[in-house]
Amino acid sequence: MPSFLRLKPMIAMLTLLSLMFISASRALAHADYVSSEPPANGTVTSAPERVIIVFSQELKPEGNTIRVTDARGNQVDRGDTTLDRNDPNRKTLIVSLSPGLSDGVYTVNWKNASTDGHSETGRFRFTINTGTTPAATPLPATSGEEMPGLALLAVGSGALLIGWALRRRVWQR
Repeated sequence: MPSFLRLKPMIAMLTLLSLMFISASRALAHADYVSSEPPANGTVTSAPERVIIVFSQELKPEGNTIRVTDARGNQVDRGDTTLDRNDPNRKTLIVSLSPGLSDGVYTVNWKNASTDGHSETGRFRFTINTGTTPAATPLPATSGEEMPGLALLAVGSGALLIGWALRRRVWQR
């Protein structure tokens, strides 16, 4: 039998696994953190009036929260998280902050609800430094799922299937 014909089932299997992985990746799409104002791990020279976060997908009007706390854990936002009415893509959340925030490190914890039914959480810090206090150590911005379980399952299943096929082919010789 020509060697090309022996590879035909393997090529078909690899094509199928690739399609499975692509489908799993699309199914796992979430509304991930894209940017914010104040920026994640950034320093501003005056107290902001609000926190704005932009995500990668459209959000539902309900089920979204942004909570901002100071270094002592005191809530400094007004609890009025809303979708930005000026964003036609519905990807932007806004929360108002209490007036007159002092220099220091503030932590932003967020939770979103995307229209695809998934929810993501994350956090980041920003610093207010009007020049009277030293800047603090930043916290890496995070997004809910750093390693989606379904994609990992698809890759692991694919590796097992390829191993099984190769082992079967070796035994048939």
